[in-house]
Amino acid sequence: MSDSNGKPRENQRDQRGGNRNGSRSAPGGGRRTPQGSRRGGGGSGRPPQRGRNSSGGGGPRSQGRPAPQRNATPAPQVSATRDLGLTAWDLARTRKQLPDTARGHVMTLRTHQRIAAAFESERKIPEKDRSFLRIQENAKASVLFIPGVSSGPGDLHELADRMSKSGFNVFVVRLPFHGTGGGTISGVPWKSSLNQVQQEYQLLARGGGKVHVVGMGFGSALALHLAALENVASLVLMAPALIPRESLFQRLLVRMKLHRLPWVHRWLGWNADHIEGMDQARGKVGKLRVPVFAAQCEDDDRACPTSLRFLQRKSRHQASRFRVFPEGGHAILEAHGTDTLYADILAFCGGDS
Repeated sequence: MSDSNGKPRENQRDQRGGNRNGSRSAPGGGRRTPQGSRRGGGGSGRPPQRGRNSSGGGGPRSQGRPAPQRNATPAPQVSATRDLGLTAWDLARTRKQLPDTARGHVMTLRTHQRIAAAFESERKIPEKDRSFLRIQENAKASVLFIPGVSSGPGDLHELADRMSKSGFNVFVVRLPFHGTGGGTISGVPWKSSLNQVQQEYQLLARGGGKVHVVGMGFGSALALHLAALENVASLVLMAPALIPRESLFQRLLVRMKLHRLPWVHRWLGWNADHIEGMDQARGKVGKLRVPVFAAQCEDDDRACPTSLRFLQRKSRHQASRFRVFPEGGHAILEAHGTDTLYADILAFCGGDS
C-alpha cells in the first residue's frame, strides 16, 4: 500500500520510528545500535576516529608507537608481597586489640614470617642478614633478639636456634637497611630502629605469654628503651654498648644536644645519633624493675667495658646476674657461647640448660 507521494507506508514508518530490530535513526543517516553507539558516518561532520578502538571506514590503524598497557601484570614477587601484606592486615583488623588465641597467634606469626621472607628476597638481602623467625604451638614463652650496629641477625642465629629447640618462639629482627649496601644500620636514626623493635615485640606479645628480650651491642641500648615502654619479662644484654668509646668532650656535646647543630654533627659523624641513644638508655636503667643478665669481655674493642659495671651498679632486680670475661672481644657469643653463655641464658629465661 502507498501514500499520496507514492512511497510505501512501511518504509516511511521505519524512517520515523525505527527499524524492525528496534534501532533508531541517527541524524545524518547513521544508525544507533541498541547500546547507543553510532554506526556509519553519513553526515555527522566528524572525521572517523583513529586509534585503539577504530576499525573499518577509518583506514588502516596508526603505524606509530603501540598504545601503552595500562594494566601491566606486576612482578610475581611484588604481587606476592602485596597479597601477603593484605592478609596480615585482614588478620590484624579482625582481631583488633584483643589477644590472639594460641592458634590465631601462630597464624599471625606465620603470615608475618612469609611477608618478611618475600620482602627480604625481593631486596636481595644476604642470607646471614635476614630475619629469623621460628614459631611453634604451645610455646613456653617468646624471645625477641635485637642485633647491634656492627652485628647482624646471623650473629644471633645459633642462640635463637637453641632456644627454639627448648620450646621458645624466637624472632631475630633485621633492623632498618641492615644488609643493604653498607651492611650496618649506622645511617639509620636510633629512634627508627626502636619503633621497629617495639612493633615486633607487640607482634610476639599478642599471644599473651612472656616475652624475653636479648640485645647485642647497641641492641642492648634498644632493649633498655623497649623495657621502659613495654612489659618485658627479662633482659639479656650481651656486650652492652651503653658507654661509647668516645672522649668526654664529645659525650658532653651530645648530652647538651649540641650534636644537632649541622657543623657539630658533621664533626662527630653518624656516631652522634647512637651516642644519644646510649646516653638516654643509661638514664632508664635505674627505673627498670626487670631481671637483667649481662655479660661483657674486658678487651671489648667496640663497647666500653664500663657499661657492664654501670649496669651492675644501677640494676634494681634481685634476680639480675652479671658475668665478665677477661678476653673475647666484642663477639662474646662466638667466643664464649658454646662453653657457658648459651646454657646460662637458657636457664635465666626459664628454659632447659
